Formats: sequence, structure tokens, C-alpha cells
Amino acid sequence: MAKKKHSDEILKRGLEELAKAGVAPDGDASVQVQSLKSQFGIGRERDLAVIYSLGKTVDPAALDALGEIERNTSDKEYRKEIKRALFKLSQRGLDLARERVGHQAAPAPLFTHEPDTEAYMSAVDGGGGRLIWLAKVQPGHGVQVIQTMLHDRDGLLRIGGAHLRRKEMRNTFQELQRQHNISMIPIPWEFADWVIYEGYEKAKARGQSGLERFHELRSIIGTEKPKEQSHPIYRKIDAAEVRQGPWRELSRRILDEPELRYWVLTDDWIQQYLTQIQEAQTSRLVLNPLQKEERMSAIVREAVKTLCSGADGRAFKRRMEDMALYFAETGRPEVGKLSLTVALQVGEGDPGPLDVSFLTGLVQKSFAVLLSQEKAKQEEEPSSLIIKP
Repeated sequence: MAKKKHSDEILKRGLEELAKAGVAPDGDASVQVQSLKSQFGIGRERDLAVIYSLGKTVDPAALDALGEIERNTSDKEYRKEIKRALFKLSQRGLDLARERVGHQAAPAPLFTHEPDTEAYMSAVDGGGGRLIWLAKVQPGHGVQVIQTMLHDRDGLLRIGGAHLRRKEMRNTFQELQRQHNISMIPIPWEFADWVIYEGYEKAKARGQSGLERFHELRSIIGTEKPKEQSHPIYRKIDAAEVRQGPWRELSRRILDEPELRYWVLTDDWIQQYLTQIQEAQTSRLVLNPLQKEERMSAIVREAVKTLCSGADGRAFKRRMEDMALYFAETGRPEVGKLSLTVALQVGEGDPGPLDVSFLTGLVQKSFAVLLSQEKAKQEEEPSSLIIKP
């Protein structure tokens, strides 16, 4: 009884993850199957929920998907859930054996979730880094994985390679989620390859070490320089429609998302504004609180303009595009749209005449954190002069 309750809890959590990823429990059956297949392989709880949901989707494509999973897994719990799903479909007029006979003349492998090459991306962390993995499927031998860490401005920071079985890759995703609260979303591999190569060229230009095996590792994907790719968020969200309504005011909501908890701007350029903030707080020329507040607001506005301009602006635009895609893929489409509106505005090289509350809030938060760190550092310095017996 306890075992069944545990299984039900796992399935419930998996279904909640599917809902967060935007997989609706209804709608066109063929579209539903494709959505479910795209979610398989990310984590055990989600996998079991995918199998369960396929068993409730009355469509021959659901049978194909279940048959493919069954042929490629030895996991007892998966096979047991597949058996239940197939039984449910047979009760509703679909039978796997009959469908297989019907397909014998034109067998079609199937699983679009397992193309020749796959790619996955994490959210962007507080320092501007994100994980991007490329996985080359080796039929019958698992996957060859290229694991990278890319930074907004600095490009490719780390790269490594590993040969993993499917189960090992799923377990790695689960460990990232459990130990570091990092989730990976599927992204087009062509885009991932281009971004990684672009990051390599940027890192190489500034003399980054530890990338000597880059071309050797990437050779499983290709040896030529990849073609430039447009960001996949523009195929998921219509950019022409997102900047309607009070998006500037609403954009501050993005800061409430857990992935942005540790976002702080630490770029070199922000130091000049930090110095100005400190001077405004201590200056004897500022006669009253209103003048001080106006001076602080002016410094924040200038910092926001710098964030949107030049190379910093281009890097931050990519960061917000990545987060828009991440939010959209993890079941937060409205936050994804707000993130895209910010990316589009930053892409214009200027925040515009009106306040973008997210950008203002991020700069204010960064100043507060950096000033706090500076104060703590100053308080510690005198103690270093004390000679202890």
C-alpha cells in the first residue's frame, strides 16, 4: 500500500512538471503526442508522467511512442507503466500488435525526441553563466555529450566530453536539479552549436586557457564553422505582439522568479556608478533628502542606459532572450513574454524615455548588494591590524 502511494506521488509530481512545461492535458491528439515526446528523457518523474499521459491519448502516434520507449528501456517501473498505458489504449480500440501489423509495409522509426543530435540549456545564473549541452546519439551505445559553460561577455569558460547511457544522462539531470536546483530545457541543437562556437571564438580572442580540445570534442557534431542561427524564442513567441499593454511596469515581476534570486550586475562599468552613489550618500553639497533621492535616481537611469548600450547591451539582450525561452519552456509563458519585451528594448541600445521597471529594479538591487559588500569589507579591515597574542 505504501509502495503504491509512493508511486502515485511520483506520478503526481511528474504531471505537475509537465503542466509547468506547458503540456496541456487536452487538445489535438497528434500535437499532444509530440509535446509529450519532447518531454521524455528529462527526468524520471516526468518520464513516468509522459508514459501515463500517452496512455490517455487515443491516437496511433501514442502507440508508436509507447512502443519505442518499450523497445529502448529495461527499467522495470517504466515497462510496468507502459503495460498499463497500452492496456488503457486497447480498452479504447487501439491495439499495439494490430498497429504494428499495419505498419509492417512501411516501418517508421520514430521518436522525434531522439533525433541524431539533441541540446539542452539551463537558466542564466547570477553571474551571467549558463550550461549548454550537446548530445550526439550513438544508436545502441547511448549518447556522446559535450558539456559547456558559457558566459554573457566572456564566452566559453569550460568544455568537457563524456559518453553516457540514456539512463546516466537522465540521472545527471536529476542530480543537477536535486543538488543545485538547476533544470535543463531542450533547445534546437543547431542554435546550441552556433552559440558554443561563437563563445569559443570570443574566449579564444581574450586568451582563455583550457579550450585546447574544443575542435576534437566538437568533431562529433561537425568540423566546419556553423551557420549563424536566430534565437528559438522568436519561433515560440510572436515578438510583434509582446510589447502591447503596460509591459514596462509589469516587467519588474521577472525579478520575483527564483532563478533571478542571485542576479547582481558585477560588470566593470558598474563600479563608476557605485562610486557616484557613495559620493551622493556622503556629499555635504546635497542639502536635503529630496535632492539626494533625485541624484540617486539620475545615477540609476544612467546605469540602465549603459546596461543597454554597446557590447554590454548585446550580451544582456541574449541573456534575456535565453531566459524568455527558459520561462516559456518551464510553464511560465507570461514571464517569458515580459522577458522578451525587455530583450527587445535592450536590443534597441537604449531603455527609451520611460522607465523599464525590471532594468531599474535590477540596477537598484545590484547597487544595494555591492554597497553592502563594500561596507562589510571596510568593517573587517581595521580588525586585521589587531595583533593577537
